[in-house]
Amino acid sequence: MADDTSLARAAQQRPGILAAGLLVAGVVPFMAGLLGLYALLGVGMPYVGFFFLLYWAGILHQDLSEFLPALMGAAGGLALGWLLLTLPVAHGLAGQAAAGLILAAILFCFMRGHLRMLCNNAMMLFLIVGTIPDLHADKTIAQMLASLAVGAGYMGAIAILIHGLRAVIARRNENTGQ
Repeated sequence: MADDTSLARAAQQRPGILAAGLLVAGVVPFMAGLLGLYALLGVGMPYVGFFFLLYWAGILHQDLSEFLPALMGAAGGLALGWLLLTLPVAHGLAGQAAAGLILAAILFCFMRGHLRMLCNNAMMLFLIVGTIPDLHADKTIAQMLASLAVGAGYMGAIAILIHGLRAVIARRNENTGQ
């Protein structure tokens, strides 16, 4: 059960009604632009990029210091999923043993907090995505990585623009004494 402090903090973090309405209105052109970019580039599986958007923009609140670890972890998770699926098929029992050892090493690093740029929550989330049987990562890994790159690049560029505009506005307000 949440205490009064955590409830108050959650209420302070929620956008107001007008801000939430503007955010919803902004989602439509944002998503249209992203879907248009996927179509223009001929990149399929956009849900991989959307999953990155949910993780970095939604859960990590567009924290620029977390962008690179989230991107590297996501790409690493997809690649690890691909390895876990393909090594046993390509190399039999030896491949299965290698896949198990690689997974154990990654989990060890994740649990110990080592190699945080790669072995992080994003890696674990995208490992799950990369091993969903219906996605056939063994055949679609290149498309999954391309989708991740498009989604991350688009969101990253927009986030940098937004953060830059906020900094300019803050400096302008400081200079005018507001």
